[in-house]
Amino acid sequence: MKLEDWCAEQDDALKLNLHPRAKYSINTLPEPIQKVRLLIGPEGGLSAEEISMTEEHKFEETLLGPRVLRTETAALTAITALQVRFGDLG
Repeated sequence: MKLEDWCAEQDDALKLNLHPRAKYSINTLPEPIQKVRLLIGPEGGLSAEEISMTEEHKFEETLLGPRVLRTETAALTAITALQVRFGDLG
């Protein structure tokens, strides 16, 4: 599936794009959150055009922390952080 097609899918989830220079972190997200659509870019990050496209589809840039994680590590870290903040790991 093309990235733009996936980003354009309509649902009621909070749309998050992990970005190392984002202003806000998972800890600053508003409550309550029932569903999350999480975008994690490839190694090297998303291009400027891809980031602009995600903004058009209402994705919020979100920071995991000061480190840039590998793609496969970022996914597990983000899901764990979301569960600690909103779910069943608290």
